[in-house]
Amino acid sequence: LTHIKVVPHRTMTTMTNMHRRHRAVIVTALFLSSHKALSLTTPQSITRKRIALITGANKGIGKEIARRLGTDPDFTAIIAARDPLLGKEAAEDILANPGELSIHHHDHDDEHDDGNGLDDDEGGENDDGYKPECDVISLPMPLDLTDPISINNAANYIEETYGVLDVLINNAAICFNDPTLYGRVEYTPFQKQAGITIDTNFFGTLKVSEAFLPLLKKSASPRIVNIASAAGRLTILRSHQLVEEFTSDKLTVPKLSEMMRQFVKDVEDGSHLEKGWPNTCYGVSKLGIIALTHVMAREHPDMMINSVDPGYCRTDQNDNQGTVDPFDGAYTPYLLSLMEVDSDDYGEDEEGTEDGEALEPLSGLHFYQESEIPWTYQF
Repeated sequence: LTHIKVVPHRTMTTMTNMHRRHRAVIVTALFLSSHKALSLTTPQSITRKRIALITGANKGIGKEIARRLGTDPDFTAIIAARDPLLGKEAAEDILANPGELSIHHHDHDDEHDDGNGLDDDEGGENDDGYKPECDVISLPMPLDLTDPISINNAANYIEETYGVLDVLINNAAICFNDPTLYGRVEYTPFQKQAGITIDTNFFGTLKVSEAFLPLLKKSASPRIVNIASAAGRLTILRSHQLVEEFTSDKLTVPKLSEMMRQFVKDVEDGSHLEKGWPNTCYGVSKLGIIALTHVMAREHPDMMINSVDPGYCRTDQNDNQGTVDPFDGAYTPYLLSLMEVDSDDYGEDEEGTEDGEALEPLSGLHFYQESEIPWTYQF
């Protein structure tokens, strides 16, 4: 089990210029018998700004991830949304109110102003009147998880404009916490929720990931961050066989896709409970996302692919009933977008470890509040 702890290498008081490019923050991974150091600085092999695309980023957690990355001097954050006008409005709002430097993190147990990452109400300025630079833009076209053409158009735009993608954050999703999505759609019975939820959250995310893989492969330090949920914990499954299938190290994308389609079929014919599935479409969709993270990490060992539970954040998805500010929920995805294995921090040899073995990037893991956690959520 890996515990990721964020330890400031310099105190914040020494960082008078919050946009300083050479800030140093170390993420320390503590293992049972060894440790790795992860540096949150730009990889030496990348001298340009890194390009990050965040889906569903016109509001909620996605927007706050864009805010954090956009105020990082090494990043260009690109907001993707189903409605490009809403994406444009979100980008303009972030540019007008960028907030403080993202690396200035509020501890989860500490009391702070209003939880939005701002020190005052003056357009995101800090106490010294400094307003951090912000590089956030929006896609000029829609990106809809249920529309393959829009996904391909977005990928083509990124290729033509930037030629590369360094970070893909799969955040967009749908959740029927209410059968009408709190008055936004007509009443949708549970049997119909399954197909909509799985097609959007699982297959849509899969299509986006596959469409952008060629661009990610062009990056010197590519990574995918999949926004998951505690709703997708392994213990929601009531069948030992299903647990074994989802956790198998031989699981493939085609097999996983088949299992997700089977869930939809079983819900539609009313047999899902007797077959060991839970009574939550959203939970199964996020279960699938965590499993997909494991499979893709295994199939693409040259990339860092991880999933994150941002916590129960206040968003439209739950009618703003959540207990976590989206700005705080965005912090771990932000860290996973930056972290690098750094062999210099503990004096290892040229190969990366004391034994001469190469340091492997953390990939195929599930995180919550800066720590890797078990998929079962049983600590």
